[in-house]
Amino acid sequence: MDSFNQKGTIPMRNFMKMLKPFDIVIIVVLIFISLIPLTYFSIMQAQQKGDTVVAEISRDGEVLREITLTGNEGNEEFTIEGEGDQYNRIEVDGERIRIKEDNSPDQVGVRMGWKDKPGETIVCLPHKLLIELSSENEDNGGEEDVIISH
Repeated sequence: MDSFNQKGTIPMRNFMKMLKPFDIVIIVVLIFISLIPLTYFSIMQAQQKGDTVVAEISRDGEVLREITLTGNEGNEEFTIEGEGDQYNRIEVDGERIRIKEDNSPDQVGVRMGWKDKPGETIVCLPHKLLIELSSENEDNGGEEDVIISH
């Protein structure tokens, strides 16, 4: 009980006495391992900078429209009609896209805001609308790589 101070915590000097040299090595290794995913995704994102970003707008798996965002300089608005009185007003401003307005009850798609990076999505579940941004590699003309395993 003498190792605790009046606040009920262990003072730093007592804490350092409890650590063994190998404990510090383990802590450093664990910190390094925890940074591996961040490094990997940063490298992958940097490699996609040269790729063409395409927004694919679909409802129930059916592609309604594809818009190339890379190099787009204009501002465009269009409406996608749904079942009954459902609608989604989509806005493309340069190299970004968003749902500007819709008549869904909770406005989740509208609140998702602007998207401009591959892998990002905008979803309006009540209208079953999905805007998915993907990248097409300019080197192979947008063709996907196929991996065949034996």
